Amino acid sequence: MKISILILLSWFFASGYSLASTSYEKFPVQKKGGTFTDVLGMTPRTMVPMLATDVDSMELGALFYLPLFGKDGQTWEDYPSLAEKLDISKDRKVYTYTLNAKARWSDGSPVTTDDVEYTFQKLMDPKTEAAALRSYYENVTFERVDGRTFRFKIEKPKFNTLTFLNEFQTIQKKQFEKEPDFNKSKEALKPVGNGPFRFKSLSRDQRVVVERDQNWWAKDLPVFKARFNFDVIQFKIIQDPTLRYEKLLQGEIDQTILTSDQFVTQVNGVDRERFGKTSNEGKKVWADKLKSSGPMGWLGMALNLKNPMLASVKTRKGLAYLIDYASITDKAFYGTMEQSVSPFNSASDNVHPSLKQAQNRYRFDPKKAAEFFEQDGWKKDPSSPVLVKEINGKKVPFKLQFKFPLGSPAQSKAAQMLKEVFKKQGVELELRAMDTTALYKDFEDSNFEAMFMAWSGSMEPDPKQLWSTDSMKGGSNKVSFSNPKVDALIQKANFEFNRKSRTKILQEIGKILYEELPYIFICERHFILQGTNSRIKSPVWIEKFGSSSAKELFYE
Repeated sequence: MKISILILLSWFFASGYSLASTSYEKFPVQKKGGTFTDVLGMTPRTMVPMLATDVDSMELGALFYLPLFGKDGQTWEDYPSLAEKLDISKDRKVYTYTLNAKARWSDGSPVTTDDVEYTFQKLMDPKTEAAALRSYYENVTFERVDGRTFRFKIEKPKFNTLTFLNEFQTIQKKQFEKEPDFNKSKEALKPVGNGPFRFKSLSRDQRVVVERDQNWWAKDLPVFKARFNFDVIQFKIIQDPTLRYEKLLQGEIDQTILTSDQFVTQVNGVDRERFGKTSNEGKKVWADKLKSSGPMGWLGMALNLKNPMLASVKTRKGLAYLIDYASITDKAFYGTMEQSVSPFNSASDNVHPSLKQAQNRYRFDPKKAAEFFEQDGWKKDPSSPVLVKEINGKKVPFKLQFKFPLGSPAQSKAAQMLKEVFKKQGVELELRAMDTTALYKDFEDSNFEAMFMAWSGSMEPDPKQLWSTDSMKGGSNKVSFSNPKVDALIQKANFEFNRKSRTKILQEIGKILYEELPYIFICERHFILQGTNSRIKSPVWIEKFGSSSAKELFYE
C-alpha cells in the first residue's frame, strides 16, 4: 500500500499555505546522464495512479505524474509541485489550488483545470476501478475557478484531508477522454505525464524503460534541480529474489532489496568479501541496513472471517497461541524482524500501553491454544490426527489452505514452520505458494481461507480502508472484519484533529484488533536491507520518514 502521512499541526491559514524550504534544495546539483537499472516484481497492470493497486504500478506512476504538493522525505514538510499555490479557508472546508503557470504535459500542451476536473470526475465515477482511493474523497466536490485555479470543497474535513488533496495526481484529459473503457485502456500503459520522465517502452515480463524528459517544465525549480539525474531508468522484471541477488553481483542491476537470509547468510556470510558497507570501499557492490524513522510495515496472517471455521474469535485465539513468534523472527527472518502487535507501528505511541508489555502479547503456548480450541467445540477424532467440529450439522476437519508469495524464502520458511507446529495440535495447513499477481488477486476477491499479507505503515494511519465495515466493498477489508465499536472509533479518529486525542483512539482500535484477530499480527522491521552498485552515489541513502531508499537522488 502507498504511504500517506499528515503534515503535523498548524497547517491551515486563511491567506495561504505556509511553506519552508526543502532538504532537496541543499543537495549538490550533479551532471545529468547515464542509465540506472532497477527491478520490478511483475509487469505493471497500469501506470495511471488512480488505477494502481500494487506497489510497482504506483512507483512507476510517480515518475510520470506529479502530486499537487509533494512531501519532503527528510523533513516531512509539504512543497509546491504541480500546483504553485494553495489557499485554505479558516473553517478547513475550502482548498483553492493554483496550477504552476509553466506546467506542461510531456507532449508540450499545458496542464489545465480541465485536466484536473476530468481526473476528479473519473476518480469519482463508480465505474472506475479505484474504489480504495475514491474512499478518501468522499464528500469532496470540485469547483472550477479559471484555467489554472480550482477548489476542492469538503463538508466535514478529516484529519488527513490536506494530505489526500495534496497527493491528488492529474491525468491528461486529451489522452483518455475518447477511451470507451477507461479501466482497460491501453493508454494507461503508455502515459502522457507531467513528471520528470517519459514512457519509452514495455516488454511484458522483461522490462519497462523510461527516459528523462529533457524539456521537463519543472527541471529548474529549486526543489527538483538536484533530482531525477539519470537519462534512462530501466526496470527489469524479476520476481525471484535469488535471481535479483545474482544480477546485483553481476552488475546487471544497480540495486535490490535483500531478503533476510541473503543479508545475513550471504552479504555478511559467504559473500562478505564481495560487499562493502558503503560505496567508497573499492568493492563493486555494497549493502547495509538503512534505518528509517518511519514505520516500515508489518506482516500478518490474514484470516477470512466468512469461513465458518474462522468465524469464532476463540478459534482465532487458539491459532494465535500456536505461532512461535520468536522462532519465526529468528529462524525465518534471521533476527531482522520483531514481533508485531499492531497495524499502527508497534514501536509508536499509537500502540496501546498494555501491548508494550510482553505478558500481554500472544506467545507460543500450545496448552493455551488447546484450551481455546476445546472451548470452541474442536474435538479430537479417534480416526484422524486432525481436530473436528460440528458446523451447520456437519463434522468439519480443521484443515486450512494457507497461501503465501512464491518469491519470499522467509515467508515460505515461516509457512513451513507453522505447518509443522499446527499439525502437532490437530490443525492441518495445506501450503500453497503463489505468484504475487495471482496471490494479490485472490486477496482482492476474498478467495482465501488464510494467507500471509504484508502492509506498509503510516506515521498518521487512517484505519478506515483496512478495518471499517464499509471497506468490505471497495476498500481493503478483504477479511470481512466487522465491529460496530471499531467503526465508531474509526469515524471518531478521522474527525479528530488533536494528535494526542487521536493517538488514544488508535490505541483503542489497535487493542480491539489484537484481541479479535482479523489478522494475526506476526512481525515487522524498522529498516531496509539494501544492496547497491558502488558506481551509484547519493547524498541520502534512506528517506528519513519513508519506506524506501531515495533512489531519485542517485547519480553516477
